[in-house]
Amino acid sequence: MNRTFTIQAKAAEKIINLAAAHGVKPESLYHAVKLDPATLLDRDNRIPFAQLVALYEKAAELTADKNFGLHIGASVHPSAFDVVGYSALNSPTVGAAFTRVARYHSIWTDGALFTLELSDDTSAIVYRYADTSISHHRQDSEMTLATFTTLCRNIASPDFAPIAVEFQHEAPTDTSEHFRLFRCPVRFGAPSNRFTFASSFLSLPIAKADASLCAVLDRHAEELLSKYPPRDSLIDQVQSIITNEFRGGDPSLERVADQLSLTPRTLQRKLHELGTSHNEILDQMRRQLAMRYLREPEMAICEVAYLLGFSESSSFHRAFKRWTGVTPKDFREHR
Repeated sequence: MNRTFTIQAKAAEKIINLAAAHGVKPESLYHAVKLDPATLLDRDNRIPFAQLVALYEKAAELTADKNFGLHIGASVHPSAFDVVGYSALNSPTVGAAFTRVARYHSIWTDGALFTLELSDDTSAIVYRYADTSISHHRQDSEMTLATFTTLCRNIASPDFAPIAVEFQHEAPTDTSEHFRLFRCPVRFGAPSNRFTFASSFLSLPIAKADASLCAVLDRHAEELLSKYPPRDSLIDQVQSIITNEFRGGDPSLERVADQLSLTPRTLQRKLHELGTSHNEILDQMRRQLAMRYLREPEMAICEVAYLLGFSESSSFHRAFKRWTGVTPKDFREHR
């Protein structure tokens, strides 16, 4: 189940440009995340999604701008996202724009998934990482939801404000910039990255939309979609849900099945047909994340156990020794 998730190489441009405006040379960023600048010469190339997310984090560090992702999202134009952005700009309504972004997102990257959750009063966009190898993604997450806010203000109403914004990462020391940008309650340490808004907003027309151009863009996007289909297979969905349920949540079969609107028995059957099981996926994800977290000396072993959904540290110790033959402490000392 090891897969390489990618993103269009042009996604790096806005990061490089803003970092350069802060006096950071592109070469410093390339070297820090082992990015070959030659891959950026052709805008149609794709690079590993995890590398792009790491580029955001390193840019925030080198520029000393802890809100680097927010600042990109607040200023970026939707056209920077190529056909996905242009199709949104030329959709007839905000709801149609959101639907296109969700449908065509894999053309831009298959490393993350957009889900549009609709209800009568409030609706939400949920942004999940299909690439579960990524553990640090504050800047990318904040850029993404800030970009949606900017999009709404550009295409519909400059006074738009979501009802609430939620992020998976923990709250930074200073959140004043978040509240200034979003103009709504902002929650951290949440189960998912979520952008909640009034459902009535979906029906607002986009004044400058070009219906003829939108039709052309749709045809082009559908062709690209066949080349870059979404990585939303059942296994990817299960991995994404389990990731979101870590940090004290409930990654159980029953919980995952409920979120997929399936019975536990049906989910197990479908996974069996794909050659795996809920336990196997959960075990593999925990093993990979455990080794990554234990390589970070500032994280206590009990914290690692919590982040992986173990109710007790002793259960984590037994599981880790079964996976690797050594205890978490021994692994950390001899890694």
